[in-house]
Amino acid sequence: MQLPQKNLSLTDRMIRGGVSLAMIVFAVFWADQIGDIFLQLVIIIFAVLNLISFITGWCPVYKLASISTYKNKQV
Repeated sequence: MQLPQKNLSLTDRMIRGGVSLAMIVFAVFWADQIGDIFLQLVIIIFAVLNLISFITGWCPVYKLASISTYKNKQV
């Protein structure tokens, strides 16, 4: 199985990771502030999808839009 080609830079990945963790913490620990269980679930799903992009370095939305922030460094 071939992995998709990376299209996220390290900076982009770090921002996604931080925002994702913050969203998960907010949705879990301050659920009463959100109020709606459906909205809480949507926030968690969005955060998990961003965590997957953070881990893999590949974003399907970037792929569809033909965007890449990844810089391949040849040494």
